Amino acid sequence: MKGNIQADKVYKFIRKQLLAGTFESGQRLAEEAICESAGVNRGDVRQAFSRLRAEGLIVRGKRGGAFVREYSEKDLGETQEVRQILETAAARLAIERADDDDLLAMEETAQHMLLMANNGYILGVCEGDLRFHSLLVDAAHNNRLSELYTRANIPLSGVNYIWKLKEQRQEVFITDSHDHIRIVKFFREKKIEPILELLAKGKQYG
Repeated sequence: MKGNIQADKVYKFIRKQLLAGTFESGQRLAEEAICESAGVNRGDVRQAFSRLRAEGLIVRGKRGGAFVREYSEKDLGETQEVRQILETAAARLAIERADDDDLLAMEETAQHMLLMANNGYILGVCEGDLRFHSLLVDAAHNNRLSELYTRANIPLSGVNYIWKLKEQRQEVFITDSHDHIRIVKFFREKKIEPILELLAKGKQYG
């Protein structure tokens, strides 16, 4: 039982980093480093790798080992289309269903993104963006929609795109963070159209 708990722990740990773009596209995932970071053993990491391969987030190398999946331009485009469809639907529901706790969590995450952007910590911005959009979908209070969004394994515009984003000027991430803060403001004001416009704008950089 304990082993299953640890394996699930490291699975969530790796998955979060994969979707946030912590690892570079095509990068090999080192078991030993992950064991140390997550505080688990190699068996737990290997179980996690098996789940992540089944989900298509990582692939097995020709000579073994686990590698971050590489995304084609077509993958990126389709990922963004799916993300836009699901988040637009979620926003339309959340505008009526989001409660104070939902909005507070989104606001705190957006403020944290801005702090990271101002300090030039781009990976922190990417991680915050991933959390913000998940919170937005959860604010729709539709379990099936949240499950679908989670199972879609929507990377933040595709892992290789994230690494391209890191080459952008810092001002881009500061502007993006302010846009996330504005999204929460419009939720409080029950204004759906500006939210949808900002979500569409976000397609430019995650």
